[in-house]
Amino acid sequence: MKIQQINNTNINISNFRRNISFTSMTTATHLLDSPDRSALPNYGESLVYMQQMDKLKNETKAYPKDVEYRKTLLANAGLNPENQHKIRSIIGTQELKEIMKEFNDNETVYSSGENFSNVASRDMRANLHMHTIASDGSLSIQELLDNAVEYADKVAKENPNAKKAPFIVGITDHDTTESVQEAIKIISEKPLKYKNLRVVLGVEMTTYNNIAPDLVHKPTNTHVLVYGIDPNEETFKAFIDGTKAKKRNIENLMVNTANKTYKEVYGKDTFFSLPQAKVQYNQLNKDIVGIYNNLDGYFQNKIAVENVVLKNETITQALKKHDIPTDTDGFMDKMREFRFPIDRNNKIPKPEEGLPEFISACTDLDKETVTNIITDGLKEEKVSKATELVKQNISEYKVTLNPKYDYMPTFETLYGGLKGQKQTIMGIAHPIDTTSPVKNNEDKYTFLEDLYSKFKKGCKEKAKFSEVYYQSYKPERKEFKENPVTQKFMDGISKLYKLFKTGSQDTHGLNIFKR
Repeated sequence: MKIQQINNTNINISNFRRNISFTSMTTATHLLDSPDRSALPNYGESLVYMQQMDKLKNETKAYPKDVEYRKTLLANAGLNPENQHKIRSIIGTQELKEIMKEFNDNETVYSSGENFSNVASRDMRANLHMHTIASDGSLSIQELLDNAVEYADKVAKENPNAKKAPFIVGITDHDTTESVQEAIKIISEKPLKYKNLRVVLGVEMTTYNNIAPDLVHKPTNTHVLVYGIDPNEETFKAFIDGTKAKKRNIENLMVNTANKTYKEVYGKDTFFSLPQAKVQYNQLNKDIVGIYNNLDGYFQNKIAVENVVLKNETITQALKKHDIPTDTDGFMDKMREFRFPIDRNNKIPKPEEGLPEFISACTDLDKETVTNIITDGLKEEKVSKATELVKQNISEYKVTLNPKYDYMPTFETLYGGLKGQKQTIMGIAHPIDTTSPVKNNEDKYTFLEDLYSKFKKGCKEKAKFSEVYYQSYKPERKEFKENPVTQKFMDGISKLYKLFKTGSQDTHGLNIFKR
């Protein structure tokens, strides 16, 4: 009897195992795209999850240097380095250079195409220059990753040949590593969700370099993309923090100078406020990119608000009617609230542009009327004197060929800041943009020759690529880029300096396939 019971039990157990096995296998395929373990049923959880994690682990073996990179990323982020396969979607420069080589002569992979045709066909495969709200973008890092993986999954499903790297994105916020720190955490928590996506941890650093000074008599604002960074590595963290601290020092000096100048004209103390400027201009708040233009814009706007807008009875009556504050600080706070949904980075335009837009949108005054009032008001003697004197006196803080104030990095100092980052590679962002101060096309080639030469010299072995296939140039620069002579020149200079030709949309908005 006991033997029979045991036999029956064995039969039942055997059937149960067969059922579980069958269920697991039938659901395994269905669940391969599950974002994380929580999406799996309990009975098949371990089997399917382990199979998928083993697959990720096996994929990483092809790039041993990137395995060490991911281990370092996790260790410096306070996570277990042995789980490096959990952030397999984050690639280091060993795999990245292989992808760059594959894409080197193919602009299509970097282009959304006319009316997003390359997106629809899944031929677009990379956007290596993207911004989030950590700097001057509109997407959170979570939104960026989720939008990107949705497309990567579609590419992987519809194009088996692309499964090696269905879609690759570069997270490259200006002068900050905030977003890439968060990306490590997000991806490590749901490794299977992002399995088809390839993510490059990067940064876009603002540098100033003396490029072709005989043609351009001031330093050129030269943005450098850095890929394969570890945001928690101490030397680079210190470099980022130190650069921001230098900027804050100059910000205070500029505000103090502007206040002294304003007092000379209007007799008013502490008119300008750095905390207010930082609220009005997000880039100042985060101490990213250049600071001169943003503070100059703030000074101009506040002078115009105090001495033109709020001195005009037509405008002030309209403001009161619509409950818009008629004190200077209150007005500027309201203007900031108005602009935030339009531009989450709060890059407020110059007075003659931004003020009419705000006032006409929030009152019953038409834009042309307001524009005329402000344009005329800015020409009044005292107003123009204050504006011009402030601009003149703060100009000493501009970056110059022989800088009086050293607060913006060069190619060389950025390279030094990366000495603790073994795998990083560097590239010139939107190179044609840098030629904007040069009018003659032949001179542009001379300028670019000097740019690439100094980039290679300053960034040494880390200088590995440039955005030859940049997609978001303005019409005049796009025309120059598409000239066959320019294309031949860019091909030649890339070969001369052994640089990969990469590309991007330089995404700042909500659509990951355009700027």
